[in-house]
Amino acid sequence: MKRIIYIRQSPKGGCDGTATYCQSLFDFFHDDKDCMAEEIKDYPEIKSRIFHYYYKPKALSAAIKKADIIHINGYTAMGTVQALITAKLLHKSIVYTAHWHPFNRLRHPLFGKLFFNLFLKNTIKHCATAVTAINNEDFAYFKSFHNNVVKIPHWYKPQNIETNVKKKKNMILFVGRTDDPVKGFQHLYSLPEGKFEIHCVGKGKIKHRSDITQHINIPNEELTLLYAQASLVVVPSKYEAFSYVTLESLCYGTPVVMSENVRIADHLKDAKGYSIFKYGDNNDFLRKINETIGKDVEITKIMSIFNPEKIRLAYKELYLSL
Repeated sequence: MKRIIYIRQSPKGGCDGTATYCQSLFDFFHDDKDCMAEEIKDYPEIKSRIFHYYYKPKALSAAIKKADIIHINGYTAMGTVQALITAKLLHKSIVYTAHWHPFNRLRHPLFGKLFFNLFLKNTIKHCATAVTAINNEDFAYFKSFHNNVVKIPHWYKPQNIETNVKKKKNMILFVGRTDDPVKGFQHLYSLPEGKFEIHCVGKGKIKHRSDITQHINIPNEELTLLYAQASLVVVPSKYEAFSYVTLESLCYGTPVVMSENVRIADHLKDAKGYSIFKYGDNNDFLRKINETIGKDVEITKIMSIFNPEKIRLAYKELYLSL
């Protein structure tokens, strides 16, 4: 049996995507007879104004010594570099997942590019046994300097989907922080006021409009109902390496309009139920909304693409190959 530990930065909150990813992998393998995942822990960190954070060396080394495979998650932090080097020095097999965003999509593009090229790129090249990627863009980038890169998408966890809820004809749903410029909520202000019933789930100030309703800190049951009621979900982000919101929407049978920078589209192929608009083009945004709202979604095909058992086996095959 191979023992796996997942190393990632301590989550800042319940919406931390890396934490969700690691927890989902733990759920796959915590009782697997061939690849058993150890309980995820937040290893003691030391904050750094320049390098984000790094780990207390003794605690990190002690944890790594107990495992066979070290699955390291992180991008622009010295703790990621430290974990890679420590695992290599201890002769462990290493899987690295960046949760990567192109440098020009980062909040601090120059700093991110400098940090990655100075500290992380060669460390990944010489330390990581394998790299996992979730879209075509990051696969191509890491493949340019590492010879063992595997593309595996995220997956959909089956839930109790309410199928008897009636769709509201002109209801549009947005899920995400409304004041985060990366999420692109500003596109919604360009829509003709009163034409749609717009609901947004997430914190952040919004401009008062008669057709916008904001939901903050709602339970999952209420979010599920909104997904089921909506005739369209919009994901107008500046960049999304994947997009759980898109995946959840499609699996609820709700079509999606997303920007061309939402990379889950790399996996959707010819599945029906979504449209892509040019980020920042409000006219194209409205046009794609009018074309897509209320359209049918190929739920069965989409669930097959993101089938959790198929993806679990892909990770298991990778782990056992190391």
